[in-house]
Amino acid sequence: MLWANLGDKIMQKKLTYKFLTIGGLVILLLIPLMMIDGVISERKQYRDSVVREVAKSSTGKQKITGAIFVAPYQEKMFKETVVNKDGQKKVVVNESIRQHYRYYLPEEMEVVGNIETEERYRGIYKIPVYLANLSIAGYFSIPKTLGLKNEAKNIIWQKPYIVVGVEDIRGVNRSISLQVNEKDIALLPSTKTAFIPQGIHGLLTADYSQEQRFEFSVDMELQGMQQLSFLPTGKFTQVSLSSSWPHPSFVGRFLPKKRTVSEKGFTADWETSFFSSNMESYLKACADGKECKSFNNNSFGVSLHQGVDVYLQAERSVKYALLFIGLTFVAFFLFEVLKGLPVHAVQYGLVGVALALFYVLLVSLSEHIAFALSYIIAATACVSLLGFYVSFVLRSVTKGLVFGATLIALYGALYLLIRSEDYALLMGSILLFGVLAFIMIVTRDVNWYQIEEGAKQQLTSSVPSKSEK
Repeated sequence: MLWANLGDKIMQKKLTYKFLTIGGLVILLLIPLMMIDGVISERKQYRDSVVREVAKSSTGKQKITGAIFVAPYQEKMFKETVVNKDGQKKVVVNESIRQHYRYYLPEEMEVVGNIETEERYRGIYKIPVYLANLSIAGYFSIPKTLGLKNEAKNIIWQKPYIVVGVEDIRGVNRSISLQVNEKDIALLPSTKTAFIPQGIHGLLTADYSQEQRFEFSVDMELQGMQQLSFLPTGKFTQVSLSSSWPHPSFVGRFLPKKRTVSEKGFTADWETSFFSSNMESYLKACADGKECKSFNNNSFGVSLHQGVDVYLQAERSVKYALLFIGLTFVAFFLFEVLKGLPVHAVQYGLVGVALALFYVLLVSLSEHIAFALSYIIAATACVSLLGFYVSFVLRSVTKGLVFGATLIALYGALYLLIRSEDYALLMGSILLFGVLAFIMIVTRDVNWYQIEEGAKQQLTSSVPSKSEK
């Protein structure tokens, strides 16, 4: 009688214990999943360090500043002093020279560029680099005597020059030219401008006795990596870029006015005006030594985004791992309840470990071959192993095949989730709702009390009676 009562109490709580056991296994599986996530983060950091090393030895991100017209001049300063000597007054005139610079932005500036891309390898990592063919054209309007009036008679005019800033000067190839008013101008290294650290300049000849117009054009080939951006120095600036790169990410303070993106590449057109960019005020503050952050940060451009790269996709897959394992355990549990086949906690644990190893296979394979192919191989290996194992656990090849088909559907849904950049949350929510709805529909007629009672009777019949004892 004592054993029978004990059996009753145990079986009344059998389902509760089973749920707690499955929940405990899921929590324990968080440990290997966290370790796998740590491995992914470590590999991603190593990849980023490789990118930085390549940038140090080659060229990095590029930003074009300019063109800017720089007009240097010197001003003669006179100071009269009165000297008393032996009771006589004597006027002494002291002369000094003060250096000045005036900066002018183009009235209009247009940039047209084509970006040719390729992927270079450092070990197992590939890094996108580009060669940009750029044509920069526009004109400057320079006022008579630089706008100076009475002071102009004390001015020593110096040769002006046009400056084009390049963030990483190592990317400038030999094929670069400057024309001003249809005349070839020799280009020289450096910018001769304190707030534009790297670039080129070309010396001009100017006649400040009258208003002047300088039409310029710069053609260059520029090597870079990952990103190309521009400072819109023109009072009206137009930039048009095209490339065969299919994953552009438009960055900076201004988005393209027009853009088209497809698998064959992208085109993008920007326009900024004197009012929207406020470059003249930023330039004046920077040139006066106040602050240059606003000037330098007023850029826009394109980043050669790699889409959802292998490590980001792997990180996304691990984020859904707990959900994936939970859904697999739910399917296992449904087989156990609906078919009356007992499954031991150890068998749940082995299935969970196999599911966790899928992510290790995925990351290690995706570093060497395409992510899609890596996913197919890792998923096929795990589905085959689990289908074979479950067919013995459930004592039926058919049930093992059904379980494998369920896993294939889950892996397919997971792949769509991690490949989606914009709709991952929406798709995940729909998947969860769909799975919950499926479970509720399948178990809508299940009498859980009857299942407990049947299990209790099974245990009671296995307990020996007094007469048998």
